[in-house]
Amino acid sequence: MTDEHRQPANILSELLVLQAQGGSDSALSQLVDIWTPRLKARAYRLTFNSDGACEVVQEAWIGIARGLRTLRDPSRFGVWSMRIVHHKAGDWIKVQSKHRALKSRLRDTHAKPNPADDEDIGQAIREAIGHLDPKLREVVYLFYMDNCLLDQIAAALEIPVGTAKTRLMRARTQLKPILEKKLERNSQ
Repeated sequence: MTDEHRQPANILSELLVLQAQGGSDSALSQLVDIWTPRLKARAYRLTFNSDGACEVVQEAWIGIARGLRTLRDPSRFGVWSMRIVHHKAGDWIKVQSKHRALKSRLRDTHAKPNPADDEDIGQAIREAIGHLDPKLREVVYLFYMDNCLLDQIAAALEIPVGTAKTRLMRARTQLKPILEKKLERNSQ
């Protein structure tokens, strides 16, 4: 990018990055003030949760502060910091999904006894999922076990939503005949 196309805010950010890399706490504080609204907006688009977005940005700033000295090109600060938010949002989504799945399992455990037939079916499903390609398996676990939405899966795996949807469809296509065969054998 030529100098005449550079925006004053980006030039200021570059200067602040250089100063923060040199140890200036004031420069880092100014970076936080300037960039937090943008990072929070990005985090919200990934998590769809206001509290989650705040948590993600807080974690991101910890990572940014720790890794700032390794940033070689200060003009890349915006992209670099957005990438950190992306990773932290993926981590947050995975943790939230695990919490929801655990709550769901606890609720199901208290709701009804778990007969042997259910255990056999559950085992058949786990075995069938285990035979899937790891990329397909990951999407199945996030969607069915962790109750993630497709956009959350896409964010967690850093793939487009369309790719997540395609992987889920392929997994279902591959699982259907396997499960039908196993369930047919169990009913005989």
